[in-house]
Amino acid sequence: MPISILYPNRVASQTKQISPKMLYHLSIDRSFAYICADVKKRERFLAVISASANDEKEIVYRQNILKDLQKNASLLEQLSALSSRFEELRLSQRNADKDEYRLNTTNTASLIASKNILQAQALCLKRALLFVKAYGDILSKYELESQGLIDLYNVCRDIYGPPEFLKLIAFCSKYENFSANGFLDFKFSLNDQGRIQEYELIDHRYIHITDQELQKKGFSLFKKVEETNNPCARVNSSKDGIFESLAISALSELSELFGNINEQIFSKFSAIGRELEFYDVAMRYINALTEKKIPVCYPVFSTDNSIKVKNLYDLYLLMSKPNPADVTPNDFELAKGCPGLLVFGDSGSGKTVYLRSVGTMQLLAQAGLPIPCESAKITLFAQFATQFSESEKEFYEGNDAGRFEQEVRELATIVDTLAEGALVLLNETFQSTAYSEGAEAILTLLEHFSTSNIRWILVTHIQQLAISLDMGHKYKLLTFKTHFSP
Repeated sequence: MPISILYPNRVASQTKQISPKMLYHLSIDRSFAYICADVKKRERFLAVISASANDEKEIVYRQNILKDLQKNASLLEQLSALSSRFEELRLSQRNADKDEYRLNTTNTASLIASKNILQAQALCLKRALLFVKAYGDILSKYELESQGLIDLYNVCRDIYGPPEFLKLIAFCSKYENFSANGFLDFKFSLNDQGRIQEYELIDHRYIHITDQELQKKGFSLFKKVEETNNPCARVNSSKDGIFESLAISALSELSELFGNINEQIFSKFSAIGRELEFYDVAMRYINALTEKKIPVCYPVFSTDNSIKVKNLYDLYLLMSKPNPADVTPNDFELAKGCPGLLVFGDSGSGKTVYLRSVGTMQLLAQAGLPIPCESAKITLFAQFATQFSESEKEFYEGNDAGRFEQEVRELATIVDTLAEGALVLLNETFQSTAYSEGAEAILTLLEHFSTSNIRWILVTHIQQLAISLDMGHKYKLLTFKTHFSP
């Protein structure tokens, strides 16, 4: 099973993926575009964010790895550089596998081609084993506290620690430098009719002696040893086709053996490089906040489903504004038993920014990342959804009916897919319809969420809705009418 530094059980948790539209609504994709210019790396990072964990152990697992990487400044760079070279080796091994498969399936293998493939597989295995040793050597230099990096070190040590490791390295070295002038030694078993019953490639030797006297001496000594131990006959591949046939078959078997071991190593460490990319972007994010002198906090988890965050900053504003002093933090709180939060205010008062900061905070926290605030106690949600009233860019001016129909479809999907333990963020829902009709529809929706144990945050400027809630709605609500920072 592949070792993972993202998942403590080495497999992804069963959290449902959030919609890419939610990353857009919360501007998380745009925020990290400022942080990491590498598009592929950023997309892989956001894929992890989109599968935010609701397993506290998994979140703490990542938090502790990040803390180790923060404490040991060069560790991530060393591991990433090594993983990049490891991935290059993996690609070359795949090419060797393809060449071997092509030759075997087309019956076009020759002795020279078989030697070349075996040489490539042997060299690849030796390098793969040395990469495992290099991972362990890097990790052994640091005082690690995270279970993920300690586990990675232990896996490496279990591979290179036993004496068989050096024997396997030496075995690979024997097949690194084949020569066209070398010869192969086989052990044969014959049946009663004198036909070959079994054969085994027992060794290979190379003679590169230029002095004629030494050549004679060396050959006579070799013959004497061989005749003493086992009957031995030399066959020339150009004169005896059986040599070529047996050699190709034997070399292919060795290549397959090396290839199988290679695949086991590559499979075991296959996820490390991609997962290190997540931590690379995470460290860029932490460093960007640190450079702007923004407090960074790893959240703790409440036992009663309450949420309390002090001086929470909006990430997108922090990244997009040149001066972080222009961004004002806000507090956020959902008390125990409170099903939802109404954020009420005039247009341009900062309601959407507030909603965005809360949603971003929750997703980043559940991905194992610290958040831009002074302190945070959070609860975990199993699902997320957003419904943001679309701007005029998607509708012709005055086309309120089209906008309303789209919002109804989006909300119907949310109602059908969200289950108990979810969080839904609503921004200016039904702002295009009449106040009375919009307020009535929203109240019905909020009642459904509250009775289904789905927590919600609603941003609105519909005054009638605020009045209805203030007049004594049966669910406990926390209403904000503060002018938030834009």
